[in-house]
Amino acid sequence: MKRLTRIVNMATPSAHPDGDGWYRISNQAAGAGQALEVELYDQIGLWGIRAADFLRELKAVDDGQRPIVVGVNSIGGDVFDGLAVHNAFRRYGERLTVRIDGVAASIAGVIAVGAHRVEMPANAMMMIHNPGIDYASGEADDLRTLADMMDKAKASLIAAYRAKAPSLTEDELSRMMNETTWLTAQEALALGLVDEVTDSVKLTASAGQRASIGRMRNAPSALLASLKDEAPPQAPAVLPAPPTDAVELVNLLARLCLEAKLPTEAVAAVASASRMANEADIRRGVEQAVAVRNLCQTAKLPELANSLIASGLSTEAARARLFDTLVASAGEALDNVVPEASTPPVAVNRGPSASQIYARRQAGANKKA
Repeated sequence: MKRLTRIVNMATPSAHPDGDGWYRISNQAAGAGQALEVELYDQIGLWGIRAADFLRELKAVDDGQRPIVVGVNSIGGDVFDGLAVHNAFRRYGERLTVRIDGVAASIAGVIAVGAHRVEMPANAMMMIHNPGIDYASGEADDLRTLADMMDKAKASLIAAYRAKAPSLTEDELSRMMNETTWLTAQEALALGLVDEVTDSVKLTASAGQRASIGRMRNAPSALLASLKDEAPPQAPAVLPAPPTDAVELVNLLARLCLEAKLPTEAVAAVASASRMANEADIRRGVEQAVAVRNLCQTAKLPELANSLIASGLSTEAARARLFDTLVASAGEALDNVVPEASTPPVAVNRGPSASQIYARRQAGANKKA
């Protein structure tokens, strides 16, 4: 059986606010000592852009002498992409500085501590927790092997943190990861994960990122409030009452997705489709994601639920996509056109079903008792 796995160190994915991937490199004309500016924003490596592509582009514009400043504002992402970037950052040595622009969560924090120097504004946050599985399939032995791989991934993350802060023990870091620990700038500085705390900055985030942070375990309410958009001035005589507070909408989206046991892709998809405008649009978006998930389960193609939900397809479009997939796998010419109404066939009495037989036996046993 083909086995599919992906180990992540993040909460929930979200699209880049500008829709162009998870990094941006600004290679403007360099003056004497002018740094090469890089931004690592939102998720790491989960939408088709590999660490190899990012590092290749960075190498292409680096002259080997200029200082490099990397701004990080991310909820995390793929463990192995993140470790590749972490190790590459360490090789740049003293030339590379990471500046945490808002949140460095999960594998994004691991990337940050790969820098020779880490700067963190007083109101920024760093979060560390255990790696998890985004999706997996296979037999029992496959999943046992995957559990062993996750233990090794955690050990690699601990080693990355300790390379920056050797005074932290493996047991201390493991406990912090188990508890999903949020660190303020001062706490990260005290632990040795950060080199300097700078002045506070205005924190910003895309709607998808705010929703993702809202779903994180132990997410500080002060952080969620600081990521709230400031509503522009409105004219009460013309416009209706302002919508529900943005933080409440973020929390609503996170709660609905959690209650529906939706894949993590649903948060970003619903946030993007609804634009976090109002409660009704959010609820409709979650209902659509649930419907698409259920269609995938009915078609016995649950592995497609994440990608179909993330793409924002309507229920009908998802049904058509699933049908095409089934046709391709069957290798036969099938017709998905609903036939016109006709006289229903006469039902054939095939006797009681297994569930009916079981129900009758249970009823008889209860009467005897």
